[in-house]
Amino acid sequence: MELGELREPHPEPELVSVRHTVAPGETMYRISRTYGITVEELSEANGITDPRTLSVGQELIIPGFERPVPVATESSPTPEPDEARPVPGSKPPTTRPPASARPPVVVTAPSRMTPRPTSPPAPSRPVPETKGMLDWPLRGVLYARFGKKGREPHDGIDLAAPAGTPVKTAQEGSVLYAGEQRGYGLIVIIQHSEHLITLYAHNRDLRVRTGQKVRRGQVIATVGESGKTSGPQLHLEVRVGGKPVDPLDYLGPLPSS
Repeated sequence: MELGELREPHPEPELVSVRHTVAPGETMYRISRTYGITVEELSEANGITDPRTLSVGQELIIPGFERPVPVATESSPTPEPDEARPVPGSKPPTTRPPASARPPVVVTAPSRMTPRPTSPPAPSRPVPETKGMLDWPLRGVLYARFGKKGREPHDGIDLAAPAGTPVKTAQEGSVLYAGEQRGYGLIVIIQHSEHLITLYAHNRDLRVRTGQKVRRGQVIATVGESGKTSGPQLHLEVRVGGKPVDPLDYLGPLPSS
């Protein structure tokens, strides 16, 4: 694979994230539940190993959101129901008559409802045979998938992670190129076989050199924001026969740490 085959400059999606300031009564669980992410994802995005160390005034990165969302706490007031609030321009409610003036209510046995026929579940996508062939280079927040971002093609996946997080090889192989590439920043390209290649972009620094042999799981770089990107992340590409493929079809289970 020639370096000239890479798109220059590589179209990268903006790193969509918001900074949430921790208020009194907020916990990692409540914050993650409010934003619809897991405690593990929130911890990984902020480099937190112990969720109990959260402190008031601390800023957290919430990937995937453009603005902060209020977090419900135990002391948050319960909002009044909409029907209890007067609508401007509406007539005041009519005084309810006493029970003696109201007509009797006749209670009948509920009719048996005919259950609606349920539509068959959509067939799940078969697991490709290549699943598990590669290891995840790190544990991060997946915020951009393979395919397209707007009108631009996106040849890999993007994983948000704290700057300096070690980037590991997905499989043993040899370093086809280690250096700088326009748009990609500092990159490492590893050839695993005659047809299989992985690419790791936007690194802060590189730990290998061109031509070096690497083992599976070896640290080859650290997460950074070099090249065309707006935050610390790893851009990972998998190419088979020079053609970009979805890395999620090749990666195995997420690492525990």
